[in-house]
Amino acid sequence: MDRNMSHEETNPDSIQISRRKMMGVVVGVINLGLIASVVGPVIGFAAAPLGQKRKQQWIALMDEKLIGPGEVKEVTYSLKIVDGYHEVEQMYTVYLRRGTDDVICIDPTCTHLGCRVKYQTEHHKFVCPCHGGVFDDEGNNKSGPPPKPLERHPVKIEGGKVWISRDV
Repeated sequence: MDRNMSHEETNPDSIQISRRKMMGVVVGVINLGLIASVVGPVIGFAAAPLGQKRKQQWIALMDEKLIGPGEVKEVTYSLKIVDGYHEVEQMYTVYLRRGTDDVICIDPTCTHLGCRVKYQTEHHKFVCPCHGGVFDDEGNNKSGPPPKPLERHPVKIEGGKVWISRDV
């Protein structure tokens, strides 16, 4: 044995430690690559709707003369929706309420669990059949579990017609 060799060169433990470190680094890099290949597409899929801009579309619902002051009217309309590679005609319902100087559009989806509310003309209120939520005739929540008022859509009156704006 050569006396000029250092202790590290002759000690087999020093070689094994450096091999262990190298293997640890290699395994760590492989694991990071595998995690990134799984998590990357999941994050991309979840974040994709955030990058899409929604378009507003104005829809003519009815003649302005067909709704009187203080009246609440249920209106059904249809929209063509692109679903994948299919174009589907989807039916929607809203309530229009005419005040003294304006018209509001109320979405009938309850803000508690999404059930469809019904308007009770004789009591001037919207009632949710699922959990008893009650809203006044302007869609403001009055009692029950709904946490907030019914959603409203923008309305304009133009050319003698009532128009609402929806995301498409």
